Amino acid sequence: MVSKVRVSAPATIANLGPGFDIIGMALNNPRDFLEVCLGEDGRDELEIQGIGANTISKDPKRNSAMVAGRAVLEKAGGEKFSIKMRIVKGVPPRIGLGSSGASSAAGAYAVNYLLGMPLNMEELLQCAMEGEKVACGSPHADNVAPALFGGIVLILSFNPIRIIRLEPITNAEIVVITPKLEIGDEKTKIARKILPKNIPLQTMVNQVQSFANLIIGLVRKDLSTIGIGISGDFVIEPARSKFIPKFYDLKEKALELGAYGFSISGAGPSMFALCKEGTGDYIGKTLISILKDAGTEANYSLHTNSKDGVIIVP
Repeated sequence: MVSKVRVSAPATIANLGPGFDIIGMALNNPRDFLEVCLGEDGRDELEIQGIGANTISKDPKRNSAMVAGRAVLEKAGGEKFSIKMRIVKGVPPRIGLGSSGASSAAGAYAVNYLLGMPLNMEELLQCAMEGEKVACGSPHADNVAPALFGGIVLILSFNPIRIIRLEPITNAEIVVITPKLEIGDEKTKIARKILPKNIPLQTMVNQVQSFANLIIGLVRKDLSTIGIGISGDFVIEPARSKFIPKFYDLKEKALELGAYGFSISGAGPSMFALCKEGTGDYIGKTLISILKDAGTEANYSLHTNSKDGVIIVP
């Protein structure tokens, strides 16, 4: 059995507009890094460094990476082992880029690797979802699945878990705009709590049409159709956009400047635009200037859709 492993898992964008809880994409950056080894002294140990480390639970029973790793041990019959884990956070927490999903995916994969890979990837995903549950209150997979598999992942069924991995979007940039807002530790739970419980029939029809555009665009590698799908969230976006200053002004300006699509990244407050190559920098600068003029500081970053999920690093 390998004694120690170092792995890395990417930031992700969940939902991609209308695909609430069932689709997400991996980004080329930033990434979390985990060093993990197994012991037999019965005591889990956890060290956290990096971005936002002081805001993340160091309790092994409350930390997403450790909980996911422990879930692997239980499923694989390795309960006798203890986990020694050092996390270096590269994915900022609570901005909508799947920070807990990256840690959960990395923790689950690392422990499975150290055991000799006894679990298949679907079983591994279920264990990683347990990490998401402790971090966010629900075992959703739209961040943790692309963090684990890379590319774009569509969750076809939760019981039993069934996923399909689509190849990443190419020939496009993804610009992420992050307003600097006061956000509490319960951000994701609150962002789920505010969602509508009942949806009018016509709204459902519109949402299904948008999701169909998204999937057909991904399959055909048609950026314009993907963008139509991303921009057509009639259920989640209206609820969550109320907490994002100037959201619809930003969306209108991004599309006016040629972005294919624009929506909220996961639970927010970050937003993302799918853009033509070479245009993301200008769109990002323009959108943060709108926010700054309205009194909200913000930053932007440029990304691509990564083919890699969790990887082993030297």
